[in-house]
Amino acid sequence: MTHEYEGLRRKVYGDGMTFVPVCEMCGRFVKADPDVKIDGFGDLVRQPNATCAKCGRVEMIFEGWIHTANAHS
Repeated sequence: MTHEYEGLRRKVYGDGMTFVPVCEMCGRFVKADPDVKIDGFGDLVRQPNATCAKCGRVEMIFEGWIHTANAHS
């Protein structure tokens, strides 16, 4: 990923699973789901996890596991 999302807010789940809440198709901010799905191995299930006002159900950009002192949002 390039630095185009640097400085934008993030959506963080659980112990630091971090997403950029932006639609990859149109660039708008999206409304993130209250949770994301994890498989039996602790890996993210790749599926729509947010809603874009223009594009409908979309998958947020997954940045990775980022552990910080305030990782809950």
